[in-house]
Amino acid sequence: MKLTIKEFPELKIAYFRNIGEYGGERNRKMMETFKEWVKMNRLFEESVILGIPHDNPNLTPKEQCRYDIGVVVPEGFMITKPAKLGFLSGGKYAVFLVDHTKEAVSDFWSNIQTEIKRNDLEVREQPIIEQYTSKMIDNQLCEILVPIR
Repeated sequence: MKLTIKEFPELKIAYFRNIGEYGGERNRKMMETFKEWVKMNRLFEESVILGIPHDNPNLTPKEQCRYDIGVVVPEGFMITKPAKLGFLSGGKYAVFLVDHTKEAVSDFWSNIQTEIKRNDLEVREQPIIEQYTSKMIDNQLCEILVPIR
């Protein structure tokens, strides 16, 4: 697993939200609807897709866990329903390059605290983000962005 440190600007996003247990049928349906919205709005090519889990399922009841799937949109882009407007604050992130398989991503999330300690990272109080581009998906990869100080 490769680690780099990157600085990101604030990003404007269009997003869909699911509230409930992470994974499963509801998230899959939301992803299908989201992909159709992205294609309909001509954002699919060269897009940056973000998966944003807001809650720790070990601390938050599973029926209250919030998960957003979003796409970075250009300035001036008019967001239409059912998408919502959001912003991701900029700053420094530890970026882990992970194989885009259910097992590898799940394994990363299971061992995230070990990775944070091993790399001596000071984490900011913001969501950890899964980031995908079409090029990364074509190469079976994704990035997990951990906000750091």
